[in-house]
Amino acid sequence: MPLLVGVLATDDARRAALTQLVEDAGHRVVAMAESDVIVCDKKQASMSRPALVFSDESASSGNRLPWDASSSQVDAALRALAAGLSIRLARSVARRGFEELADSAVQSILTPRELDVIEAIGAGLSNKAIARELEISLHTVKFHIESLLRKLGARTRAEAVAKAMERRRKETVEL
Repeated sequence: MPLLVGVLATDDARRAALTQLVEDAGHRVVAMAESDVIVCDKKQASMSRPALVFSDESASSGNRLPWDASSSQVDAALRALAAGLSIRLARSVARRGFEELADSAVQSILTPRELDVIEAIGAGLSNKAIARELEISLHTVKFHIESLLRKLGARTRAEAVAKAMERRRKETVEL
């Protein structure tokens, strides 16, 4: 489902460029009052909604993307902001280029149910106890654990919990 995006720019050329980036990512440009998220070309002091700033700066400051970001990165950033998350470029993006980043950063985002399962594993619950606690089938618990192990790059439940705890320390999504 497309997001409603407000565009704020310093001139008409930049407004057109930002509008094109938003539309290429599959979202609708609307008036600021109707928007879920705002895209702009300059950080504004008081934004009433989450804002994504496009700039030529290579700094990895928060909620900022380069002008040459692909439509899939723009889409992911807008959706993350609309969900209440913050974004920042990984330090390696400036050196390697945006397109060289594998989709693994986006694919490794844990779902809310996977977070419930990893929390239950951390509490020492068995698969059957997790199934009862979350009111899901044992098969579904096993599916979530397999997905967690893959996404976290872990071989054991204990290693998955340790890696999840390390990831939890990060409060931003790296694109």
